[in-house]
Amino acid sequence: MTELKRNNNTANTGRRISFFIIVFLLLLTVVLGKLFSIQIINSYKYQLAAKKQYESKISLKPTRGLILDRKLNALISNVNSFSFAADPNMVDNKDSVAELFSRVFQKDKSYYLDKLNTNNTSFVWLERRVESTYEQQLQNLNLSGVIKLNESHRTYNYNELGTQVIGSTDIDNNGISGIEMECNDMLEGKEGYVVMQKDGLGRKRPAIEYPRLEPQNGNNVVLTLDMNVQKVVEEELKQGVTINDAEGGKCVVMSVKTGEVLGMNSVINNIEKGDVRPDLYKLAFLTDLYEPGSTFKVVSAAASLEEGLENKNDVIQTYGGEYQLYDNVSIKDSHKSSNMSFQQVIEQSSNIGMIQVAQKLGKERFYKYARDFGFGISTGIDLPGEMRGYLKKPVDFSAVSLGFMAIGYELMVTAIQMANAYSCIANDGLLMKPYVIKKEMAPDGTVIKEHHPTPIRNVVSKTTAKTLTELFVGAVEKGTGTEAKIENMKIAGKTGTSQKLIEGEYSKRSYTSSFIGYFPADDPQIVIAVIIDAPRSGEYYGGRVAAPIFRKIAERIIAITGVMDITHPEYDENNADIKLANNKLIENPDKDKINIIDFEISDAIRLLKENNIDYEIDGAKKNAIVTDQQIVYGDNSSIKKIKLSTKSITEQGNERLKQNAPVYMPEVKGMSVRKCIKMLSMMGIEYKINGFGRVTDQEPEAGAKLTKNQQVVINCISN
Repeated sequence: MTELKRNNNTANTGRRISFFIIVFLLLLTVVLGKLFSIQIINSYKYQLAAKKQYESKISLKPTRGLILDRKLNALISNVNSFSFAADPNMVDNKDSVAELFSRVFQKDKSYYLDKLNTNNTSFVWLERRVESTYEQQLQNLNLSGVIKLNESHRTYNYNELGTQVIGSTDIDNNGISGIEMECNDMLEGKEGYVVMQKDGLGRKRPAIEYPRLEPQNGNNVVLTLDMNVQKVVEEELKQGVTINDAEGGKCVVMSVKTGEVLGMNSVINNIEKGDVRPDLYKLAFLTDLYEPGSTFKVVSAAASLEEGLENKNDVIQTYGGEYQLYDNVSIKDSHKSSNMSFQQVIEQSSNIGMIQVAQKLGKERFYKYARDFGFGISTGIDLPGEMRGYLKKPVDFSAVSLGFMAIGYELMVTAIQMANAYSCIANDGLLMKPYVIKKEMAPDGTVIKEHHPTPIRNVVSKTTAKTLTELFVGAVEKGTGTEAKIENMKIAGKTGTSQKLIEGEYSKRSYTSSFIGYFPADDPQIVIAVIIDAPRSGEYYGGRVAAPIFRKIAERIIAITGVMDITHPEYDENNADIKLANNKLIENPDKDKINIIDFEISDAIRLLKENNIDYEIDGAKKNAIVTDQQIVYGDNSSIKKIKLSTKSITEQGNERLKQNAPVYMPEVKGMSVRKCIKMLSMMGIEYKINGFGRVTDQEPEAGAKLTKNQQVVINCISN
């Protein structure tokens, strides 16, 4: 019996041992399997996880390039400041870090905890560009996972001088306006990096076994601006706007022979110090559209001289100072003369006389010259946000359009377009492309890319330009622009005064006053355009408001910098760059003559086929308008192909409405319904069609000014 119990105990013990051995082996298998998974199968994953606990990659920011004026004065600099960031994976005590930053920066503790608890990242910003007082409180900061970084931000070296053109950057030093945005790729440089490791005390140190990639600093950008000229422009424009109690003003100063912009600015009146409204920094001289009034007479005057329709002594009927343009539309002059010479029409700025000139010219030729001067299309200036303006096609003209457009109404322009048109006359009829970026330079001063004067087209002959300059001199010497006269300096220029369109009606109390001139008239070097918006001091004529501002700017430019030396050698007519540009234009005189922007696509295709020119169309191919063209040249400088951008007629009409240009009812009687609908759609006019066939009646009549969203009624009858 005893022997039997002993055998049973031995058997039980053996089973227990076997069980424990089996369990042990199973556990060992699991452990070995896990180790195999960790060390072999998923080793890379766990290595990365381990590295995240003690390693992180920190970006090294490049130094942003400088922006310089033409004399290499730095307009903007980089200023260092401190920022604080953290690697959430390395912060041992997130609560204490959040508590410290909350106390120093007076923010909720939860604000920092949310940042520190961010998942799947090894870098979060805690505070950026901290003020020196805060930085001192955290000077001896030694918290695990918290990083103190040296960041740079931009500061203007001349305070607010030139800031509209220079532009600005966001907190990450990316350009968001002006040259900072236009040249961001040149200025920003390329980031580098360094790998940091956590030591035994939790401090971050560079890992010596990893390579360090140094950042590449940004390139410098040299502008055509002259800060002496810019200072004069900003001071005199601001003073002029204040004296005239105007809503605002714009000024552009350009080199006649090169198209370089020497200074430009816009002003809004009654701005409190510290105001940061976005419109204070916009490039209003490129973006704001206005009806120019009499300064636009340059188009009809130049065209009529070029076409041989007028000379300065021709007599033009002015109807005693009042002229019936249409049934209920009359034009008045301040002068009651029955007739004037062409020269007097320019000098005294006769609206009636210029309308007679334009009517003799005709709408097709008027439109051609207006486009050739650069209206209704972008100048191509190297700044962001330029508007094309608004110039209707002859097919869109109402019975009164030609007359009103001849004196600067029913169209919209920008200050840079007007300055460039007058610069064309001053430059013997050669239109130049305006530009602001002179060159791109490496940090060591090596020139990477240099921009040169670019001719666009010969608009009128040298003879026409010289004759018109003589007439503009007369306008200053004895006409409406006498306030622009400067002793011992011959000025050529033209005044402009236009009523502002307010809620669909032309105001009799709000005006745009302007003067555009150039000097010396015998050998023009500089053109200045001054536009004053809504002067309220009592005076509103361009000759009394804008001309004195022009004179003050011109006098100071002459006194400070001289004229011929201001941009030496670029202003030298014999400069190689200018001669090269002119030679290229002479060698290929027809290169810009084909201009089919605003053509209906069917007409554009027909014209191109007649001239055996290949084309590509990007956009709508039926019932469309050509909105842009790109000429592709062959090896021998002949036109190889033209790439056309198009928009549907309806879409184009809607865009025109958005520009808030005045809309007048066109003459559609006698048209087919199809042609009538196309015209109204192009103009953005809503309509109701009664019947079919040909138009027999319309409501309202041609020439009537249309209000926003007004629906016109078209009655038709079949033949």
